[in-house]
Amino acid sequence: MIISEVNNGCFGDVEMMLGEFRKIILENRVVYTGTEAENVALDQLWVNLLRLGLFDELLLLIKRHNLPLRPEVRTFIDYCEYQYGVSSRQGAAYRARHPVLDMFTMGCIVWGDEYVDNFLQYNLRSMLSEGNLPALRLQGRVVFSIVTDAASERRMRQDPLFDKLSAVADVAFIIVPDEMIRTLVTGHLAQNFYVLYGMLDHCSIYFAEGAASHLFMIPVDSIVADGSLQNMANYRHEGYECCGGGNIVAETETFLPALDARFGGDGAIRISTDELATLAVEHAHHYFRSQIVAVENEDFGKHPREIFWPVDGGIEIHSVFIHPLFTSASGLAKYSRKHFANIDYGMIPRMFSRRGPIKVLEPRKAYVNNFTASSRLYETTGRAFAIEDFLRSHNYTYPVQKSLFDQPQVLPCRLGGWTAYGNVAQDVRAINACFGIAEDEEAKRQPSQ
Repeated sequence: MIISEVNNGCFGDVEMMLGEFRKIILENRVVYTGTEAENVALDQLWVNLLRLGLFDELLLLIKRHNLPLRPEVRTFIDYCEYQYGVSSRQGAAYRARHPVLDMFTMGCIVWGDEYVDNFLQYNLRSMLSEGNLPALRLQGRVVFSIVTDAASERRMRQDPLFDKLSAVADVAFIIVPDEMIRTLVTGHLAQNFYVLYGMLDHCSIYFAEGAASHLFMIPVDSIVADGSLQNMANYRHEGYECCGGGNIVAETETFLPALDARFGGDGAIRISTDELATLAVEHAHHYFRSQIVAVENEDFGKHPREIFWPVDGGIEIHSVFIHPLFTSASGLAKYSRKHFANIDYGMIPRMFSRRGPIKVLEPRKAYVNNFTASSRLYETTGRAFAIEDFLRSHNYTYPVQKSLFDQPQVLPCRLGGWTAYGNVAQDVRAINACFGIAEDEEAKRQPSQ
């Protein structure tokens, strides 16, 4: 079923297959005898059921057969069973208090001293710039749905920036037990970290659905260029229901001190796309350096979700799958079969079968730049960019994601140290041809009105 929807999309025939599969579970036609082979398969089973959006069916199997999942996995599943319902009801109650206003939910996950500091001192301060949260507040209610632990909630409430946040937004904390945080504290090294993280991401999604709210999912380890939040929200007036895009990714250890030197330790961080992208390039992380098509890069990324080409005036980015930075309430209403395992990869294909309602960001209007630790490295190919390597890495990419690849983001910045080679237009055409994307699909790019 997973391969079928990757090849053909998440609607149509695969829904019929899922219906038959659900019947097998609901009618108790599943046999479990506790053999070693069955128990070994359990880790793949629970992950795949979450990928397929079959959370309720997974719960039924667990309870019916007392499946011996790893304790930390069972803890996450039990917590989410409870919290999804709570979040949905809290969202509905919030909507009942504000029945006629546009509403924007800011979903984020943050815990631990380092990430709380990054969230408050950099991410939040950039969102407090005039063209971001204050401008968004003029369009309706803003509520932060923050998934965190109890200690981090206390730290955030005690920080002076919390008062500034509370002046423009309401805050709803979703508290994760300490034992679950301990499972996640090793970050991406934890077994199935991204699946567990994806499950927690959905706590805010259920809140937004319950509230019939628009949803922002801005990574807490990012800087938001001034004007980005209101411009992303305004795309809904042009008929788009979701937007996102690529970004450079900067190295935490040098990028954040550079921000400190420019903006000091308090007050809003008001920075343009040009300034932000230029600063990020100066402190570029391995993620960016491994995925730029340049003479100097002889070790291209093995699993690139986007490609960067040096061009006059900056960088041209072409992305295959994008993080849904903003989703309108109408788009979120289509997210009925959830990809619990990874929203970056699976949320957009579960909402849209075509690219028309999806907006690839125009960087001068909206840009979000991530940062991460220099020690976090990514697999590489050991050779320069080759189209066949890129294609091989996208055997499990959904059709609607591949259809986004030909839409460029021209990111303005002062780029030094990289020498362009090849031709971006030719490379993109060659990749599209291999993806099976026709060049005459201009009509399909336009959003439904």
